[in-house]
Amino acid sequence: MGGLSKLGLRLGATAALVWAAGCVPISDYRKLEQRFVEQEQYVVAHRKEMRERERREQVLTLRAREQERQMDLMRARLQKSERLRQRLADRVKTMSVEASAPRPEPAPQLQPLTVAGLEVNADTGGIVLESGVLFAPGRATLKASGRKCLDGLIAELKKTYPDKKVRVEGHTDATPIKRSKHESNWALSAKRALAVLHYLESKGILSSQLSFAGYGPHKPIESGKGKKALARNRRVEVLLVD
Repeated sequence: MGGLSKLGLRLGATAALVWAAGCVPISDYRKLEQRFVEQEQYVVAHRKEMRERERREQVLTLRAREQERQMDLMRARLQKSERLRQRLADRVKTMSVEASAPRPEPAPQLQPLTVAGLEVNADTGGIVLESGVLFAPGRATLKASGRKCLDGLIAELKKTYPDKKVRVEGHTDATPIKRSKHESNWALSAKRALAVLHYLESKGILSSQLSFAGYGPHKPIESGKGKKALARNRRVEVLLVD
């Protein structure tokens, strides 16, 4: 109110001079003085209101930022929970596959299997099918090239070995799984062997003649860690078993 008092004094002094000079009636100037005072009071009152409104807006902005931060934390926790749930689901599937995989006999009686154009493992007598032909990296779903390769093998099995039992063995290299959805190389090898088994079955090989196993990286046919050795070890073998 100090500013208003000073303004009143200034206006009063001015009014006295104007009245003394005979310019305007003192009553008119008093009205003018009152109008100026009222206008200044209006400005001061609304200035306080504007400051209060700005303060409230700042408080609301801070609250909104805090709520957004809390939402970000909740979204991150939900994403983490979803990843853990997916890993658990994959693990359950893996355990189911591994539990259903028949365990090979300690000393199975293997018979050589020969198919024109396909490699034979000299140690087991089984047909060696490279994983790169059958599957995309880290996958257990047969590619078109894999199905085409197996069609020739199936035709030979039906023609030459119609009554023989057939075992499908899956193998991987020793590189640890990091980005694949599969829990381990054990799981990947078993799932790939199972995919081949199902395809043989779909093409007329009797279910009673079929079995499969997954060995992961534990039965390599090439030593070393070079690309060629790793590619050779990533394979599926099809064997005849008495």
